[in-house]
Amino acid sequence: MLEQRLLEKAIGDAGRLIAVEPFGEGSIARFAIDAGEHAGDWFVDSSRQPVARETGFVIRSREGVAVARIWRHPLDPRLPALRTALDPVRLGRIANAAGSGGPIEARVLAYRPGRRAVVRLTQHGVHLFVKVVRPGEAEDLAEIHRACRAAGVPAPEVVHWTPAGVVVVRDAEGTPGPVAASRTPAGELLDAVDELREHLLSVRTRRIARASAGSRIDWHLDRLAADLPARAADARALLPALVPHLRRVGQARVVHGDLHIGQLFLTGGRVSSVIDVDTAGLGDPADDTAAFIGHAIASAVTNEVAGRTADAALLQAIADEAADRWLRDAHAAALTALHLVGHGIRAADRSPEAASLLLDRAQRIAPARARR
Repeated sequence: MLEQRLLEKAIGDAGRLIAVEPFGEGSIARFAIDAGEHAGDWFVDSSRQPVARETGFVIRSREGVAVARIWRHPLDPRLPALRTALDPVRLGRIANAAGSGGPIEARVLAYRPGRRAVVRLTQHGVHLFVKVVRPGEAEDLAEIHRACRAAGVPAPEVVHWTPAGVVVVRDAEGTPGPVAASRTPAGELLDAVDELREHLLSVRTRRIARASAGSRIDWHLDRLAADLPARAADARALLPALVPHLRRVGQARVVHGDLHIGQLFLTGGRVSSVIDVDTAGLGDPADDTAAFIGHAIASAVTNEVAGRTADAALLQAIADEAADRWLRDAHAAALTALHLVGHGIRAADRSPEAASLLLDRAQRIAPARARR
């Protein structure tokens, strides 16, 4: 692929492709180099989106336009605060200034290049979570946390934020959703999720939620077709089946933007914490439906392929119950199928079998699955 050739030209090592995400006019591809002077994670950005300061190699056109950027983690040019969030010396200085001493462990829990990262800090057994975003976005992120809490949505409390692109939040309270799901009947779990979604509707914000999965349908289907060449025709056949139904029904409402079991913590049968409200804002409620069902099915498939049949059955039962409760129109069914395509792309490199099964599920749940 082009990105791999560009990386090899820049540093002399093509690396191993890990993931590709659409971004701007192109994408950001992630590669791993396991040994040698260039060991680490490398990124090739073909988005042509401007940055405030270059932090790696830049490949320009004859006209001087940056057509590709290449950098090594954590030197993301759009997330300049990421380097600070992972620097133990700087973290120690911050802690000492706040009157707290002792070693700090920093671990990256999530990273979407060019967009955001989540770093867990642990000191004296206490966790704080640093959300690293683009400079100028931190205040907005702190505000959506505050607005959620004011409306009864139990987002974690923000304890600090800086315009450089850092928001620090406290740990979530309660039992993690995947653990709670193993102890709670599916109907009761979904009752708690319904209550949370009702509270979300009352959040006062003009913020726009994360873009719908339907906004990049061509990229998703082309990518899965490339990852599963033996089933390229099946992937591309989803395009005419889904496109006519990818239109929001009704006005925009406040949604989580990436709702799934892993975002939830429960206490006493209710959601006591919901994390990653970074994606929340005005959007399409069907996207939350699709994200939840799609994630549950993808988790079931992952466990099925790994031979964990009991866990797979539990997660599939939750997905089926959610589909019976929420999947009531062709629009929501189409979005759910597209979320499964996205999960298939992420699974393809490590498990083509899982990716193929997810494509099967997407075909089954496409609009013919919906009740009109």
